[in-house]
Amino acid sequence: MPSTLEKPRASTVTLKLDTSHRDRLKSLAVAKKRTSHYLMKEAIERYLKTEEAQQAILESIDNSATHFEATGLHLTLDEVRAWAKEVKVDRNAQLPACHT
Repeated sequence: MPSTLEKPRASTVTLKLDTSHRDRLKSLAVAKKRTSHYLMKEAIERYLKTEEAQQAILESIDNSATHFEATGLHLTLDEVRAWAKEVKVDRNAQLPACHT
């Protein structure tokens, strides 16, 4: 039975870089005292986190729009602005209740 602490299996992926990108990557790796492989993995990890966060935001927006269409509940821009000013003073300021 595999342990839950085992590392995920790695697989090889081929990435074709033009000479310019390869040279820039190599230079950066030397400057940062890291391998090109490390920098590429780090770049991919950052990209994935950014894209996944963006996808989550877009999904949240879609869900909000669907909820609004179904219920009509909303806040006005002025209400949100007033709340944002309040949050600057009191981080625990409560978001106003939605209304129709």
